[in-house]
Amino acid sequence: MICEQQRIGGIHIVTAFICDECSKEIVKTSVSDQKYPFFVNQMKKAFYMGNSRQYMN
Repeated sequence: MICEQQRIGGIHIVTAFICDECSKEIVKTSVSDQKYPFFVNQMKKAFYMGNSRQYMN
């Protein structure tokens, strides 16, 4: 979901999959880092997709 690559190891959050490499990068990224807004926006997509599917059922 973050890097949009097919990976084996990782975690599922809502309906999204975050690979191990991205989850490690997210954890070590400071809120003042330039990459931080990118991670926030990618996570918003996952929560939005998960919530919209919930209301469709």
